[in-house]
Amino acid sequence: MSERSSTRRYRSTLREAHAARTRADITAAARELFESRGFAGTTVAEIAARAGVSPQTVYGAFGSKAKLARAVVEQMEESADAAQWRQRIAVERDPRKILQAFAEWTSAFFTASRPQLSIARDVTAEMEEMAAEGDVRRRAALTALVGRLVDDGAVRRDLTLDAAVDRAWLLTGLETYLNATTGCGWSPDDHAAWLGETLAQQLLEPVDATGEPRVP
Repeated sequence: MSERSSTRRYRSTLREAHAARTRADITAAARELFESRGFAGTTVAEIAARAGVSPQTVYGAFGSKAKLARAVVEQMEESADAAQWRQRIAVERDPRKILQAFAEWTSAFFTASRPQLSIARDVTAEMEEMAAEGDVRRRAALTALVGRLVDDGAVRRDLTLDAAVDRAWLLTGLETYLNATTGCGWSPDDHAAWLGETLAQQLLEPVDATGEPRVP
């Protein structure tokens, strides 16, 4: 490799590292401001000032305030130990424990990201689109999870896959979490326990006291 090629690669690596740091700084600034002021109450100029960059840099890195908000939400999802929870669910074999683990992950994610999730409740067309995309991703994840339970013969025989996914999708939404923790004053642990129990009641074949499927 020539010295000139090595220099170009080194400079390219530095630019990429600088761009990544800039995106991280902008995302951190946006997260702080969205938490304290809400999505609608925060301007791109304020985010830029907090991050120490120009508004043009914010737009160049993310395109729009809504796309920046999406990046914040996606970052929060991973920061809620998503990989660890996915691994726990993947290795679990007991259907009820699978659903309880998913319920605990749902509650943990909403709890960790609760201040910022308020951005998804602002009534703007862009944020409604982001929320809709989040619902699509959640439904896809639930379809895979419930499909696994169907393959194991654990899902109620009177439910189709789509019907079972519908029930899980309704139970695991943000509004349900907020109603439980804000409206009812439940702790996140209370919500997770209720959600796991309710998912099992709604989706799985009933079992007797020994844990065996109950004969009709």
